[in-house]
Amino acid sequence: MVPQEVFAHATLKMAEPGPDSELKDSPEEIVLLFDERLENELYSIKVFNENGERVVNAKPEMSKDQKSIKQFLPDLPDGNYVISYNVISADGHPIRSSYVISIGEETVFKRDINQEVLEKQKSSAGFNVFRSVVRILYFMALILTTGWIVWGSIYTLKPEMKSTFRQRAFLLQIALFLTTLGLVTVQLSDILERWTLTEVLSILTGTTVGLSLVSSVLLSLVGFPLLLRFKSVDLIWVLMVIIAKSFNGHAAAFESEIRSMTLDLDVVHLLAAAIWAGGLLYILTYWKKQREHVRQFLPFFSQVALISMLILIGTGSAYTLIFVPQLDYLLHTLWGKMLLVKIALVLLVIAIGAILRYTMKKKNEDSISTLVKIDFSLMIMILAIVGVITYLNPLPENEPLEWKKQDRNLEFTTTISPKTPGYNHFKVTANSHNEDLEIKRIELFLIYKDNLEIEPIQVPFSEIEQSKNVQFKINGWYLPIEGNWTAELRIVDSEDNEKVFHKDFIVY
Repeated sequence: MVPQEVFAHATLKMAEPGPDSELKDSPEEIVLLFDERLENELYSIKVFNENGERVVNAKPEMSKDQKSIKQFLPDLPDGNYVISYNVISADGHPIRSSYVISIGEETVFKRDINQEVLEKQKSSAGFNVFRSVVRILYFMALILTTGWIVWGSIYTLKPEMKSTFRQRAFLLQIALFLTTLGLVTVQLSDILERWTLTEVLSILTGTTVGLSLVSSVLLSLVGFPLLLRFKSVDLIWVLMVIIAKSFNGHAAAFESEIRSMTLDLDVVHLLAAAIWAGGLLYILTYWKKQREHVRQFLPFFSQVALISMLILIGTGSAYTLIFVPQLDYLLHTLWGKMLLVKIALVLLVIAIGAILRYTMKKKNEDSISTLVKIDFSLMIMILAIVGVITYLNPLPENEPLEWKKQDRNLEFTTTISPKTPGYNHFKVTANSHNEDLEIKRIELFLIYKDNLEIEPIQVPFSEIEQSKNVQFKINGWYLPIEGNWTAELRIVDSEDNEKVFHKDFIVY
């Protein structure tokens, strides 16, 4: 329920120069390409030398399609450099990370200088817990408040119930307003490095997520004097609140031709969830003092809840298929694993609903009360999960492959970085601990397992003199396709003995 700090919907697709690059000369520029559109506010590329000093102060340029940023560089002296980037994806999530490159043939590559930069970018564990709690409470307040208002608009209340209904609505509105303010604080903290008035206004007025947050706050405030006067106005307010929320999340990150569909799916999904959750709250609120009214309400709610569940399943399935290109990706991300837990809970809700419908026919009131409470508890658990996964990355992220192996008198390390489809840095370092044998040749083959008609791709390392300690490295387009791969490493010693090693990995 309290995940690690994971940002993004967009992810870094290509970097030039890439992570772990070992360059002969200083590059002219840094180009970072992302797989989704970025917000055109508060993006940066910072370059630090081995002393932690920033060596480039100019602002980078963003491409017209808002998918890449470019930083021009001065002539950098030989040494190791940390490239640190910070951008905001179109769904409002910050994307920040860093990696190391080295310049100069005689420079010893030092990846560990990146650690200090990464540590500075990490939030404390306490703030991560606070962030998760705020988002969960916000989502619960959003769904329960809008659901409560919907039922007050579409179902006739008895006169003596109106006072209680208004009191509950007021308390829910307060909860929604406070949690919305909390959400604004949390999201701005994620995005902003410095809380200056200029940067805050830039985010709130110049980005999709900022406008969504401002709209959500204003709508929650307007609700206090406006709601529970006219039913049509109440329903319009509910729709506007849900639409404002939809622009603050993964649904807003796609290209314009897909975005309208994902936003529509998100609105319908949230509305169906609100109707189901609000109805359960309605039953629990009036079960003791208005039992006869609730008895009359239950058959109608049962039908509406069933329709809501079918809509939730349909829109949720479509939403997932749009986000995730392969269903087995669900097993490789926290987002996917939590989604599977949510699906299991939804199936349990459907089973409870079926039992509840049967119990209603038998008119067993004690069992009805218990089943509704179980249903409500499951609903709270589902909302808590959704409150978390809304801010997690649905797609697994590629991480550099670092394959270490020790076999009797032989030890080697193979790295592929950044291990993305396209241009990568390949390096093999090997040591022989046998006094009588040296390493004569190393061959690296990449085998694409998803299509056996594609022959293994050889990474063409240059020939070097045989020695007990050797290093082969090259940059190139030898990992062209996403999917399941096997790295096959062949090491030949000075007596022409060959040892073959295999390592499976996935390129997303």
